[in-house]
Amino acid sequence: MRAAGVPGAGARLALGSDSQAIVDLLEEARAVELDERLASGERGRHSGAELLGAATAGGYASLGRPDGGRIAAGALADVTTISLDSVRLAGTPAAAAVFCASAADVRDVMVAGRWVVRDGVHMSIDVAAALREALA
Repeated sequence: MRAAGVPGAGARLALGSDSQAIVDLLEEARAVELDERLASGERGRHSGAELLGAATAGGYASLGRPDGGRIAAGALADVTTISLDSVRLAGTPAAAAVFCASAADVRDVMVAGRWVVRDGVHMSIDVAAALREALA
């Protein structure tokens, strides 16, 4: 992956989220491209594949966890699937999904080999009830 901003600088692009309002890594990826476009005046400085790499392997590497962000024997079993059958994603190649998808399109999440979300439903908590309780 090429470094963001300074070619040949050797820096890796890594994405994460520190927002308490919206936690959407796909939105963060789009923001990188948008902010780069505003700063450089050039569109398409980062491909969808680069941004997905920054959100997966790049994020893990920045945390000192090179065993994550990839599907391979011995790697962490952290997996997220995105449904590509919504109106906004119809016909979208997977590598370009970062430009169209949102957290609402996440269907499944596996962390350390354990399913946390299956078919859009949290497996261990009732999200709506937990939010009502937290707000009460």
